[in-house]
Amino acid sequence: MPPASRYPVIALILLATAHLPFVTLQCQRLWSLEYYQFFPFAFGAFAFLFRQRMLRGVVRWDLLCTLLVILDLLLLAGGIWKTSPLAVYSGALLLCLAVCRACVDAEYECSLSYLFLLPLITLRPPLLYDEKVIHWLQSVTTRVGSLLLNHAGFLHLREGNILQFPGKRFLVEEACSGVQSLFTVLFLACLIICGYRRRWLHAAVVLASGFAVAGLMNVLRICAISVAWSEFQWDLSIGWQHDALGYAALATAAGLVLSADALMEFFFESVPDTRGSGVSFLFRNPFIVFWNRIFRLRRRTATLQSAAPAVAGYSSLLLTAAAVVCVCSVTLQLMAL
Repeated sequence: MPPASRYPVIALILLATAHLPFVTLQCQRLWSLEYYQFFPFAFGAFAFLFRQRMLRGVVRWDLLCTLLVILDLLLLAGGIWKTSPLAVYSGALLLCLAVCRACVDAEYECSLSYLFLLPLITLRPPLLYDEKVIHWLQSVTTRVGSLLLNHAGFLHLREGNILQFPGKRFLVEEACSGVQSLFTVLFLACLIICGYRRRWLHAAVVLASGFAVAGLMNVLRICAISVAWSEFQWDLSIGWQHDALGYAALATAAGLVLSADALMEFFFESVPDTRGSGVSFLFRNPFIVFWNRIFRLRRRTATLQSAAPAVAGYSSLLLTAAAVVCVCSVTLQLMAL
């Protein structure tokens, strides 16, 4: 038998296993959508960063972590009842958030909650809002690209998402909307945020820049395909040429997001505390404190002591309950598949 101190960890592993059948089904559905096929990289990056940055032997389990687990159990039960892999998947993400919140960063005075952004980006919005964003982006991309081509003197006819050139019709929706790269660029923006431990305001700006850069690169790709056909009769909308152009646009967009992050780092740089010896040492500039608290993390200087969960005294009961939930949940999910 393992020591009682490991019972909460084993219980969390069992609880995570309880989500496995429907989570696997949801991942299969994500893989069928081309613009979500980055999710294995998101999971891999999360696991790598979590393992590298977790402070061993220190757990800060609080009431919010417990509430997240309770909400996860409710979503798990509701997802099994309604046969909803999305609900179970959402519950698994809440469990992941609880674990990230309980673990602390080994280098900075914060928890690992910021890493939750990586698995969160894989959550598909309900009510097909991702497809609505796709259709909106296709429409905007087509209109902006058409306006740029008209200003450059490349005459054409736009019908919805179709650009009509002499001898060629380009369907933006299928051939060159670049919608697949939008979610990938957003994932890269999340990876930059987590990799550099950006604070929430900095992270919001980087995500917004990722969205804008993805749209810009899609417009430029449409223009490149149109100009190549009009001037040289090169069809870049099919074959390896289209794939190469898409990867080049994606790489350029990733570089622009990195540049945007570096620019924000310049503007959000921490302000050093200029207190000196003597009378001035007694006073602190509140604006400096406020600025640094919002935009910067402090490096860890003190040694932390582990705070055991409030249910530590009921380790055996907790482990038994988690085992029962795991067996019942997996059995019911397999029956529903």
